[in-house]
Amino acid sequence: MAPSADALVTIPGGSIADWQAAALFMTHRRDVDGETPLLALVDSSLDNDALDERLEILIPARPDGIVLSGVADGTELQRLDVALAVAEAMAGREPGETPLIAMIGDNASGLLSFASFAGRTPRLRAVGRAATALAAELQVPGSPDQQGDESAPVALSRGLTLLGAAKARVAALDWLDPSLAGEDLERACAAARRDGFTALITETSDHLPAIAAAYG
Repeated sequence: MAPSADALVTIPGGSIADWQAAALFMTHRRDVDGETPLLALVDSSLDNDALDERLEILIPARPDGIVLSGVADGTELQRLDVALAVAEAMAGREPGETPLIAMIGDNASGLLSFASFAGRTPRLRAVGRAATALAAELQVPGSPDQQGDESAPVALSRGLTLLGAAKARVAALDWLDPSLAGEDLERACAAARRDGFTALITETSDHLPAIAAAYG
């Protein structure tokens, strides 16, 4: 039997209609499969009004968690915590019911502020790294070269993300490069498991067998 994902993350587009579609997808998906957790990706660059507007659409669909991308420091977790509390109250949900994963390793500011995320919100369940996004920001290679060596900033991001997770006493996640395949993919999964990342995020189902083999 082919391995399945432990959770699904929906990535809404920029428009309100996209967020309405994401909420509708969650509602319909839960009717079909009530077992697999459903999360939504939220961009930390949204201003307060845009964030409130989108959460007002999303939270009634009862997402099992929010993945906040591009988190630069701990104050952004507090801002989302407050916005979620308001949206939960409006939707009739319990305060604090929606957990949070913070992507701190997809941008340089988040990595350099890795110690600032501890104690900001009890919603926090994990922090994550996305080497591809970080490499794009820094304009360096995101994948290892033929010798298996990563660029220095990308290699450093592993340790800083893990330190941030340890400081906050939460799990660490790694977001796989979608272009990885074959032995490169297997090495990436094995390295993530070895280094202490407790789960992997992927954008393609083709990665699931390699993830299952590394974490089985």
